[in-house]
Amino acid sequence: MSTVYLFNPENDMALASGSPYYMAPANIKKMAADLSALPAWYALPGSGVLVSDARQREWMLQEYGTMLEVDWMLEVPEFCDRICPWGWNPALLRRLGELGVPDGSLLSKEQMSKLRTLSSRQMAVELLPRLRVEQTLGESNLLTSLENLKAFETKGERILLKSPWSGSGKGIRMVEDLSDPSVYGWAKRVVSSQGAIVVEPYYNKVVDFAMEFYVGHEGVSFVGYSFFETDCRGIYKGNVLASNVMIEQKLSEYVSINILECVRQKCMNELAHVYQGVYEGYLGVDMMICRGEDRYDVHPCVEVNLRMNMGVVSRLFYDRFLSDGVSGTYAIEYFPNQGGALSFHERMKHDYPVKTNGKRIKSGYLSLSPVFQETSYLIYALIK
Repeated sequence: MSTVYLFNPENDMALASGSPYYMAPANIKKMAADLSALPAWYALPGSGVLVSDARQREWMLQEYGTMLEVDWMLEVPEFCDRICPWGWNPALLRRLGELGVPDGSLLSKEQMSKLRTLSSRQMAVELLPRLRVEQTLGESNLLTSLENLKAFETKGERILLKSPWSGSGKGIRMVEDLSDPSVYGWAKRVVSSQGAIVVEPYYNKVVDFAMEFYVGHEGVSFVGYSFFETDCRGIYKGNVLASNVMIEQKLSEYVSINILECVRQKCMNELAHVYQGVYEGYLGVDMMICRGEDRYDVHPCVEVNLRMNMGVVSRLFYDRFLSDGVSGTYAIEYFPNQGGALSFHERMKHDYPVKTNGKRIKSGYLSLSPVFQETSYLIYALIK
């Protein structure tokens, strides 16, 4: 077996910890188990996907058969040339090493240390001014001392405080009053534990989107657009399933396609300069379109997700399995009560049966992960 994929959603929290002995909380362990089959939708044909138990494997085989050209695995094979996790972190390195994965298939400690630094929001702060072109905006500051925070006294205007390591909108506080003791206490803990804090203006956002890329030996290539939704706290809710052309047309209602192309080319050049030779794999650059006084502008670097991400999964899922021109929703749902996910799944299957044109899906509901009575987390696609 040359390549094995695995889903480790605790990656961002493990990077924040930095400890090889980090232990994910129970809810994240549950998510990892429920959604362990997710990599099958983006893995290269012929590769292996590590699932949490035999029931996961049997469910996926029964539901999708040979549609997914992967080998389902219950443990990492003795001979494995390459491991492709959701993301790399010191705790995963330790775990895989204890499982007997050879050092040649893993990052070295030096590579891991460099990758952790490159995964920090510090990189977005540094990249932002280098990605600015016409009709873009953005300001971001990395502070290593709370003394400097006083310079950003808000005077009733909102600002964002971000911890250097966190993900999916977590580790972010929207602030109107820096003198609030709870705000100061949170910022103090962030600086104490992570060495710095990021301060940004709050922009009048109208659209969230991302440009997804792949960093390889020969450079950085553009994978496609991701059009996603977040809640008021910036926490990820789901993606719109649409072709790249459809997403670009939607974005061009606000800014010209030429501006988007300029941002994309800038990204490819700067990402290659920073990441090529250090990191190989997918990454996403989160962006947004903001409303100004008399026009819309692009914020070209809200976050850099140096790992696999849901935007890439939804992009590859659309391009590999859906009929061109269709649209839909890709979403993660949490069901706190036992049986809730299974009831939802059965109802959606009944209400939205899958229809194909022979090879590709035209409409319908699919759960991209197994669903049982005890399932809490479910990823699904709904194409209408």
